[in-house]
Amino acid sequence: MSETTPNSLTKTGYRDFTLILLGLTVIQSIVRIVNVPAAIRTVVDFLILVAFFIFTIFAIFRAMSEVPKPKIALIFLLIGTFIKVLTIYTLAPLLGQSGLIGSLVGAVGNAGLMIACIGLGALIASLLREKNIMIPVGMFLIAYDYFLVLAPMGFVQRSLKSNPSLFTSMALSVPKTSTTTANASTMMDTTSAYIGPADLVFLGAFFLAMFRFDMRPKETLKWMVPTLIAYMVIVLVTHWNLPALVPIGLVTLIVNWKEFKLSKDEWASTIVLMVIMLSVLGFFAMQKPKLQPAPSPSATSSSIQGSANLPAQALPSQPRSAIPSAPQNTPNPP
Repeated sequence: MSETTPNSLTKTGYRDFTLILLGLTVIQSIVRIVNVPAAIRTVVDFLILVAFFIFTIFAIFRAMSEVPKPKIALIFLLIGTFIKVLTIYTLAPLLGQSGLIGSLVGAVGNAGLMIACIGLGALIASLLREKNIMIPVGMFLIAYDYFLVLAPMGFVQRSLKSNPSLFTSMALSVPKTSTTTANASTMMDTTSAYIGPADLVFLGAFFLAMFRFDMRPKETLKWMVPTLIAYMVIVLVTHWNLPALVPIGLVTLIVNWKEFKLSKDEWASTIVLMVIMLSVLGFFAMQKPKLQPAPSPSATSSSIQGSANLPAQALPSQPRSAIPSAPQNTPNPP
């Protein structure tokens, strides 16, 4: 198939992305200062999390439907990075992180991160010269993300030990309400959800590639949203360590499988790559991480909730970890 040209629907992609981004920014600014009774807070926060997650995915989908050119993608990346850096190193220290102003600063930082990820994802997608390349790229990301998130020697595990605040500052934080009841403790009270930048980047790159090569972006979106929501629920409920690029890559490849046209040599290479990937996943699945000492009360009370690249990573403010990408019972730095 030949590459698509924007139609009447795709021409409104940037407009829809902007409107959704503004809406999410306003909602995040308000939600964080809203007091909710502890009896219903878990339900309210969970519904907010699901809605935030759905609109975030749809915003990326709409932006990529316009098939950003490399120059536009670079502008997105520079503007988004500037906004995110400005909020982290200037606005947050100057204006604080509490109250309405603090919530607004955090929401603006989230918006900047989304804009930057859209730009970077579009730049990555521009490197894909034909759609068959998506197969090895998707398979590589599945194995690589598994290694980064779950392997004891992976980047995420090592970074969370040495500098956990790095992930909270760079990840997209999902807003939570506050409670009117003191000392209330529920599942949503003790966890915070984050969407890692790598997930946003490659989700956008895959959507853009599907639009460029006239594949099945709409069908992929229909399957991607419920799959990632279910994945998120599993992470929050079971506290399992689950890397997010695994379902993102699998859904993309499965839904668009009939769109790929491979020669015999390419099929052979794909099978070899799949065997290697499964071997790598199997090897690390059998590894047992070293047990870490339980955190001291002071370390727990001053913990900083950090995250890596998961669709909605639950990060603990209590000794028991709900982090899909962090080791269990890992003491936080003072």
